[in-house]
Amino acid sequence: MNFGADWIVAQALLIGPDGFRQSAVDTLLLRGEIERPAVDRCASLLMRSLELDLALKFVQSGAGKILLLDGSLYSDLPYLLYNLAIGGYEHFPLRVLEQYLELFDLCQKRDILLLGLAKRTRATVLGRAILDQRNFSPISTSYQADAVQMLDADVQDAEVSGATLVRLEQEQNRGRDMHKLPSDGELLHRWTKGSGLTDPVLLGSASFGRASAQVVAQLALQVKQPVYESALSSAQQRMAARLTSMQERLLAAPAIGTFYVRLAPGEDVLRVDAPASTFGRSDLRLLDFAQALISYTTALPMVRHLVDDYGGLSVYNAALYVVDQEVRLRAETVDHVYLPVLRRQVGYPIQYDRSTRRFNR
Repeated sequence: MNFGADWIVAQALLIGPDGFRQSAVDTLLLRGEIERPAVDRCASLLMRSLELDLALKFVQSGAGKILLLDGSLYSDLPYLLYNLAIGGYEHFPLRVLEQYLELFDLCQKRDILLLGLAKRTRATVLGRAILDQRNFSPISTSYQADAVQMLDADVQDAEVSGATLVRLEQEQNRGRDMHKLPSDGELLHRWTKGSGLTDPVLLGSASFGRASAQVVAQLALQVKQPVYESALSSAQQRMAARLTSMQERLLAAPAIGTFYVRLAPGEDVLRVDAPASTFGRSDLRLLDFAQALISYTTALPMVRHLVDDYGGLSVYNAALYVVDQEVRLRAETVDHVYLPVLRRQVGYPIQYDRSTRRFNR
């Protein structure tokens, strides 16, 4: 904006059977000195939070037995353990993580098929699983056990700062860079043809990395430690209760299965995520193992649902396509609906900055 702030506008839409329809919108005005990566991450978190809130309302309403979300169910999870670098919004990622965990739990209890569909992917989960399958037992628990064992001593006496987490992640990534893999999207584009699907990969802690594992070890330790409420303020007591509940939920969270499907020859692949129970493994927890390849036959019931809703090269899923077309924020909507509201709230005639007026209008 021309007064130096960044303005985030997000809207979400959910449509269902028998005319079921719910929408949500929210805006944030952030100070201009906040770094761009933090602003972009805040915008992404706000959008996902609105989508998850609508999804939870749909499940609670009992309006249907299938719930499709745009985007992966797994990819965000490791990053939701890190605070947002914006004052007053530090715990926003934890709020989104709570929404994910509540959604997983409710869908499993109410026998609702939950699928996350991603049109694009930069992940390497399939490539890594194929290369690692000879080194892992069918369900490998070594990663999580070793990580917690290594890190318990570190978290006994010290808090882990954000800078330390970043440094640990960078150290881990140096080793990974020695064996770079093409993304799963590139792999499947270059070396597969025709319609079909991959073997699913059950994902536990494989993408969390050492830094995230250290946070998880902290959480596990904090759950076991007694909290002396008399030493806390009322606000701290409420936060401690909330964190304890979230920590326990995270440790009991289900593993997530992911596979890729090409619904027609010449089509791009879709990434499909679902809780492990959908693949017949309700016993697996997110932090109990690293990863495992399983048979493609476990994914066939999900593929049948996707084939029924496939509408051709431009319409990978009929319901999500309609939502995407309706919910997309257009410049006219922002100019004539949201901007006048912001002007009334601020109290003077604000405008986009020169760069936005020149290139984006």
